[in-house]
Amino acid sequence: MGAIGVFSTVLGGSAFAAAGLTKSQAEAKGYSVIVGESEAVNRHPGCMPGAANLKVRLIFEAGSGVILGGQVTGATSGGELINVVSACINQRMTADDIATFQTGTHPALTASPIAYQLVNAAENAIGNMYMI
Repeated sequence: MGAIGVFSTVLGGSAFAAAGLTKSQAEAKGYSVIVGESEAVNRHPGCMPGAANLKVRLIFEAGSGVILGGQVTGATSGGELINVVSACINQRMTADDIATFQTGTHPALTASPIAYQLVNAAENAIGNMYMI
């Protein structure tokens, strides 16, 4: 399968992370892509200490729905979430697989179960697949 590039850093209190291909890289390689995005606070309720916005962007191959890459920005908890994205790429998960991904949540540690960015970005991509 090859190597998956994974990167994360923090600048000014915000995380920036990427795994696999970006949208422009995937298109340059000839893929037809679908993008799914989700942004929500990383704690629930959002007034908890350490709460910050976290945005997830997932890139899928349009025909198969297989994940090609993803980016995470915002809350420093995104540094760990990009490792989950990398595992999804490694396992060639589809948008449907990720949308039904079973997650454990806790108010002080994660977004609300109904606002979990990884799952919601996959759901957004599924919706976008039906728009083409």
